[in-house]
Amino acid sequence: MTDPRRQRRVISWYFALAGFVLALWGACLPSVQNRLHLGVGALSVGLLCTALGMTVGLQAAGRIGDRVGAHRLMRPSALALALSLLGLGFSRQFSVFLAECALLGLSHGALDVSMNITATRCQRAYGKLIMQSIHGVYSCGALAGALAAAATAGLGLGPQTTFAGGAAVAAATLLALPAATGIDGQHRLAEASKTRRAHTARPPRVLVVLSAVAAASLLGEGAAADWSAVQMHLTLHAEVALSAAAYACYSAAMALSRFFGDRVAQALGPVTLVRAGGLLAAAGLGAGLLVSSPVLALIGWALFGAGLAAVVPCAVTAAASIRPGRSGQDIALVSSAGYLGMVIGPAAIGAIASTTTLTTALTLPAALALAVSAAAGSVRPQHVEIPE
Repeated sequence: MTDPRRQRRVISWYFALAGFVLALWGACLPSVQNRLHLGVGALSVGLLCTALGMTVGLQAAGRIGDRVGAHRLMRPSALALALSLLGLGFSRQFSVFLAECALLGLSHGALDVSMNITATRCQRAYGKLIMQSIHGVYSCGALAGALAAAATAGLGLGPQTTFAGGAAVAAATLLALPAATGIDGQHRLAEASKTRRAHTARPPRVLVVLSAVAAASLLGEGAAADWSAVQMHLTLHAEVALSAAAYACYSAAMALSRFFGDRVAQALGPVTLVRAGGLLAAAGLGAGLLVSSPVLALIGWALFGAGLAAVVPCAVTAAASIRPGRSGQDIALVSSAGYLGMVIGPAAIGAIASTTTLTTALTLPAALALAVSAAAGSVRPQHVEIPE
C-alpha cells in the first residue's frame, strides 16, 4: 500500500503550487489590465469568464474524479493552470484574453476538487486529521506568489516575465513530483462498492448546510481581500502601506492557525473548533470595526482570519464523508458554493456601502461568521449507510 506520508507531501506540493500561481495572477492583474488597455467593464467580462470556467471545472472534476480517480486529474489540471498563466502574460487580443481567463478558471476548478478529494482520502488512510495543515500550505504558496510578484514589480519587470517565470517554476516542479497514486484509487474502489446502490439525486440537507457554511466563510475571505485595506485607509485614515498590511495580517493568521488546527480539531473535535472559530471571527472583525486605532484594527482582521481558518477544511472533510461513492461531486458542490460566496460577497458589500457606510457593510461577514458558528454541527464527519 502506498505510504500516506509520502502522499501527503505530494498533495501538499500541489496545494502550494495552486496558491502560488493564483497569487501571481491576482497580484499582476492591474498590470495585465494596463497592458491590454482594458476598462473596468472589459476586465469584469474576463473575471466572469474565469468564474464560469471554474464552475465547469469544479463540477466536471467532481464527476470524473468519482469515476476514474481524482489523483489522475491533479497533474494535467495543474499543468493547464500553469500554461494558462503563461498565455495570460502574452495574450494581445481581447478574445484570447477571455479564452485564457476561462482556461485559468477551468483548470483551477478541476485542480481544486481533485486535490481536495485526494487529500480527504489520504487523511482517512493517514489515521488523523491533516486537512487544515494542507490548506495552510496553500496559504504559504499564495504568500510566496505575492512576494514573487512584488519582487518582479520592484525590478521593473512586466507581467509577461513574471508569468513566464512562474509558469516555468510550476511546470518544472510538477514534472519532478512523483505521481499521487494508490490511496485514492484503493479508497475510491472500496467506497464505490459500498455505494453502488444510487443515492437520490437531491443532496442531503447537511450537504446544503455545508455549502452555505463554505459560502459564508469564503465571503469573509473575499471581503478581507477586497475591502480590508480600503476600510483601513478610508475609515481609519491609515497610511497606504499600513492599510495594505490588513490582508497580510488576515492571511498570516489564517495560515498559522491552520498549521495548529489539526491538533486542536483532533483534541476537541471539528464542531467545537468551527463553533469557537466562528465566534472568534465575529468578535475580532466586529471589534476591529468599532475601534479608531489602525493597529487594533489590524489585530481585528488577524483574529477574523484565525477564526475562519478551520471552516473550509472541516467542511470539505465533512462533505467527503456524507456519500463516499460520490464524494467528488459533494466536494465540488461545497467548493462551488464557497467560490460563489467569494465572488458575490465583495460586490454585495460594495452595494451596501454605497447606500450606508463601509463599516456598516462589513458587519455582513461578521454576522455570517456568527451563522457559521451556529451551523457548526454540520461539519461533523458522518457516513450514510445504504441498506442492503
